[in-house]
Amino acid sequence: MPAEVSIPFVILMGIGTVFFGLICIILLSMAMSAICRSMGDKTPAPAAAAPASPAPQADVIPNRQAMIAAIAGAQRGRYNYFAEMETAGKCLEWVKDHLALDEIGVYLEKREVTGSQEAVYTSLYDYLTETVARVPPGSGGVLFTPWLHGNRCPFEDPAAAGMFFNIRLETGKTELIRAVLEGVCFHLRWMLERQAKKVPTSDLVRFVGGGALSPVTAQILADITGRTVETVASPQNAGSVGAAAVAAVGLGIAPDLDAVGTLIPPERTFTPNPGNRAAYDKNYAVFQKLYAANKAHFRALNG
Repeated sequence: MPAEVSIPFVILMGIGTVFFGLICIILLSMAMSAICRSMGDKTPAPAAAAPASPAPQADVIPNRQAMIAAIAGAQRGRYNYFAEMETAGKCLEWVKDHLALDEIGVYLEKREVTGSQEAVYTSLYDYLTETVARVPPGSGGVLFTPWLHGNRCPFEDPAAAGMFFNIRLETGKTELIRAVLEGVCFHLRWMLERQAKKVPTSDLVRFVGGGALSPVTAQILADITGRTVETVASPQNAGSVGAAAVAAVGLGIAPDLDAVGTLIPPERTFTPNPGNRAAYDKNYAVFQKLYAANKAHFRALNG
């Protein structure tokens, strides 16, 4: 095991994403999707994590065109294939600040919270996601591009920006907020599909970070990606669990990190709803074209 283990790797350990081919999505202010790969070590994945795509030739060469990195992992003979988007949870924070806080007085009358800012923001996040759960999938055809600070994968462009697309007279604030969540998940699907062209991926996704606290977000992610999504207990604290796991192996308390992975079970499982697939696929097809259609405009305005 390397002497120094970075935060993303510690998070992977903290949710048991240590098996060959198993996908982890980390949704913080930014987001990453990571896939554990092997260099000569053919440790199989659990049955639930069997590869969903054909296994391309294994290598450790990063995908430069799609801006996907291959980075040495915490386990000997393993590496992780990382794709990153610059703003994910940060997009919902933007929604909170600019589309929701004008109604916070109404919100506070409806729900008791403690005095800390963290508690207010966490409860407000719950309130927002519960509210958009009542909006039909597809957000009335509204799309959001989650590129509030440029983008990294599957294209790198610091000039790319966020936008709402296809707003009509009947569009309301709740459709806009749901479109933000869906836009983040559309982009995560895009990253996963690019990764699948390079390495084998699984039908199963372990979802972690503050975004994984919301069952609504987890279900939208499952529906849009078409993959089963699992969350673990206290997903926002996965880094601490992973640090403890790495320390346990280093101290000889646990035999290896593969053994640690079997000790971290999923707390909730979200399966794709086939009834939502058509609406999401229709929107996703347009979402993928928005960057190419606006690349020159982004450059002209933000160059």
